[in-house]
Amino acid sequence: MPRPLEGIAQSVLIEAVRNAEKHATPTHVEVRLAQEDGAWVMEVCNDGVGGRPPATVSGMGLRLAAIEALQVGGLVEFGEREPGTWRVRLAVPNERA
Repeated sequence: MPRPLEGIAQSVLIEAVRNAEKHATPTHVEVRLAQEDGAWVMEVCNDGVGGRPPATVSGMGLRLAAIEALQVGGLVEFGEREPGTWRVRLAVPNERA
């Protein structure tokens, strides 16, 4: 991981794992780090989305992480990737890393 991205990567990772624990019933959480299309990428996926009804109040943790990512030229995407799988994805262009 590029040293300048340690703070934002930790924030996104912690929030993604906390949300999986709080809002889902996963059997596993997968973290993937990669270089893709000129960007450093971290994905955190869990397979526990289908076990609980949707929350009626949305939290702010990932939204705040998305704002933090914008400050370094990156972005955070999150949502149900495929039925039952929730993905949080941080991507930052290599020139910002």
